Amino acid sequence: MSTYQQTPNVIIIGAGPSGIAMAHTLKCKLKFCDFLVYEKLPDVGGTWLTNTYPGCGCDVPTHLYSFSFNLNPNWSKQLCDQPEILEYMNSTVDKFDLRKHMNFNVECISASWNKGAGYWEIRFRDLNSGIEYTRHATIFISAVGGISFPRDVKFQGMDKFKGKMFHTARWDHGYDYTNKRVAIIGNGCSAAQVVPAIAGRAGHVKQYARSAQWYHERPNRTFTGFEKWLFKYIPFWQRYHRLQLFLENDDLVTTYMPGEGAAVKREQVENAAKRYIYSQTPNKYHHVIVPEFPLGCKRRIFDPDYLQSLHAPTVELVPVGIKEFDETGIVSEDGVKTDFDLIVLATGFQVAQFLAPMEIFGADGKSLKQQWDESRGAQAYMGSFVHNFPNFGILFGPNTFPAHNSALFACEVQIEYVAKTLIAPILDRRAKIIEVKLSAEEQWVNSIQCQLKGTVFSAGCTNWYINRFGRNVASWPSHASTFWMQAYFPNYKDFCLIDGSPFWYMNRLRRLLRPPKIAYIIAAAYIILVGYRRTFPTQWAYTRQLLLRILQKSLRSFPRRH
Repeated sequence: MSTYQQTPNVIIIGAGPSGIAMAHTLKCKLKFCDFLVYEKLPDVGGTWLTNTYPGCGCDVPTHLYSFSFNLNPNWSKQLCDQPEILEYMNSTVDKFDLRKHMNFNVECISASWNKGAGYWEIRFRDLNSGIEYTRHATIFISAVGGISFPRDVKFQGMDKFKGKMFHTARWDHGYDYTNKRVAIIGNGCSAAQVVPAIAGRAGHVKQYARSAQWYHERPNRTFTGFEKWLFKYIPFWQRYHRLQLFLENDDLVTTYMPGEGAAVKREQVENAAKRYIYSQTPNKYHHVIVPEFPLGCKRRIFDPDYLQSLHAPTVELVPVGIKEFDETGIVSEDGVKTDFDLIVLATGFQVAQFLAPMEIFGADGKSLKQQWDESRGAQAYMGSFVHNFPNFGILFGPNTFPAHNSALFACEVQIEYVAKTLIAPILDRRAKIIEVKLSAEEQWVNSIQCQLKGTVFSAGCTNWYINRFGRNVASWPSHASTFWMQAYFPNYKDFCLIDGSPFWYMNRLRRLLRPPKIAYIIAAAYIILVGYRRTFPTQWAYTRQLLLRILQKSLRSFPRRH
């Protein structure tokens, strides 16, 4: 922020899906361009740039896992793979000319609220040069996402292992695992995708999975050319398809809720899953492959041919944990020693450690980590706002993760909410500083935690929803549509709005009534064509040429469609 700058500015951390959507909202919906995005990775995409392991893909229908403002009629199949999704993220950024707002290979180290000046002081490190510097922002937005940093696992003797070892999110494509002995530690979504993807090339794959998972059939049909034509040219066809997918996925939430009706429906789905699992899995694994915990306690997995891969003679599943590592391999908890060339850690991410490893300090100098520890884990009003941290918004924050729906939908809902309650009021001069009230935050969080009681999320299994204090800081306790309805009508009484203009509503009216650029072009053309020609007929030729130049210049400024 310049010393002489009198207007607000915004800094966003993260150029993943939520950062891209936030940038689009600022530029294309709010018509606000004084913002910058800082990303520690070398390009856009977030988790889709980080996770490139074999078999990586989406487990939510891709037509649903898309930006509402940039539907893609050309998805190749129902559940697309990582390269196609990453290409979509890049094309979205370029279509709306967002890349010029983005700074890559720059890591946010910390941020502090300057109470006297009324802005954020944000500390960055350039990963190429190593230089650290500070930038100021009126509004500070975290879009780092929940799948950002791999979970830090520590087994005894890990440092002794002489072979190759990496996390799925840090996959080394320079390492050739052909005919190698490979260990897979973990049994979540990434492990289920990696095992069948590498089983054909690796010499032997041994998976260590302490507990079972619920697997379901994963239809992944390729879209025909006719279907793509319908999505592209028939009005609302694709949006209707998205709505169907959304409602189908949202209906699954009822199996996770407390109550007799939910238990009956859950049992029906569990029985169907058991039939599928037993039909696909070798008999020797039937006694360990079906979990004892209820459906939904862990995120369900739509089977990417993982169960079929267990038939391969080169694939072995052992339902035990790790005792220790040594120089050549792993000793499991049952005492069996196995040598490996490669160990893959499919152990997930630090989902419950929101915003890690950034250090953020609020108005009273207390760090966000300390404040959250005092609250027994991360919490935020509507998953977005934290008291003592003014002009600060979190995207895809605590207790906003949909049970089994599109994460992009949840992100876009939060973005619209943050735009309504934080960004637009500051742009309209309704306030210079906005902070959620402590009482509003606590009441909202307590309500969410009460709703989560009795759900399958806390049924006793080990999952990434529950933090070290035993509190569910990730899950939204109801339908995704309910979250949208709550966010659609903000309660401004839950916020402290400080130092605003009494004429803010005039600024709001002027912004809302601001016509798009094309309206100016059409109005100008009409006036000139109808009125000017009659008034000044001798000067018409010159005027027409001038009009054409203005039209051409204006049309060049529109984002090109690809």
